[in-house]
Amino acid sequence: MNVARILFLARYRIPHACVSLQFDHNLVGIDYTVIASPVPKQELWEIFHNHGIDTSSFEYIPDSVVYEHYPEVNNWVIPGDYRGWWLRQQAIKLGFLDHLKIDVMLMQDPDTFLIEPYCCYQDGVLNFHALMDTTQGSYNGVFESITGLPHQTPHCFVTEFVPVRHTDWQQLREHLAERWPNKHWLDAIIDAVPGMPTVPPWGNGNIIKWFSEYEFVGNWAVHCGNVSFQPHQRYEYNTLDKMTNWLPEHNAIADAIPDLRLSLQIENGHVVNFDHYMSLIKTQLK
Repeated sequence: MNVARILFLARYRIPHACVSLQFDHNLVGIDYTVIASPVPKQELWEIFHNHGIDTSSFEYIPDSVVYEHYPEVNNWVIPGDYRGWWLRQQAIKLGFLDHLKIDVMLMQDPDTFLIEPYCCYQDGVLNFHALMDTTQGSYNGVFESITGLPHQTPHCFVTEFVPVRHTDWQQLREHLAERWPNKHWLDAIIDAVPGMPTVPPWGNGNIIKWFSEYEFVGNWAVHCGNVSFQPHQRYEYNTLDKMTNWLPEHNAIADAIPDLRLSLQIENGHVVNFDHYMSLIKTQLK
């Protein structure tokens, strides 16, 4: 049984990945990492090596593979959507899940890192790092509309660490094919997501859609069974000077700086003030 972490890495998140990958020792039971990114491998590996990151257990797959095999991801770009390619970014992640066919895949976004151990799979059970007894209103009714099933849990999976069993994914694909015959599964998903009108200042009533890939696959996993939950106690910093202001109860640290220009930056292959921020983090951990 192979367990792989898939790190989805857009260019603007490279500096955050250089920090979050310093805490891979807290990801227990991971056999290897797949870097899924539009950024060329050579460029990424050089940056990783500049920050002491061992790539010997890393594999690389470019976004172009998904565009080649799943052109339907482009149908997730809605004209006039103020969020740009936000929906397509999630479709690309689902494409990677379908293409890789690894026994257990831990999806991770690099803007968050864990400061306590987490094992996503053991003895046939998927263990979710979840926001307990939490719902996000934007996604109400989405899983139900796509699958025809009720929402499966009161917990929220939008934590940037979400495991997926390949057998569960196969069952999901079969379910979508039965529920939405004659449709590609990616089209079936986005077509079934309810539309919502925008309000100023984000729009003037044009229809957009809210979808979370993590909520979708997490609820499906609960439907399939053999899951457990580990509380995700998240600290979000909105300025770099507050990066280490977490409390003892927190086990996950997330970048929530609204203007990325004020977040971690990279220059000439190095994260600006990397050693300074790592020193602050290590001091706080002590």
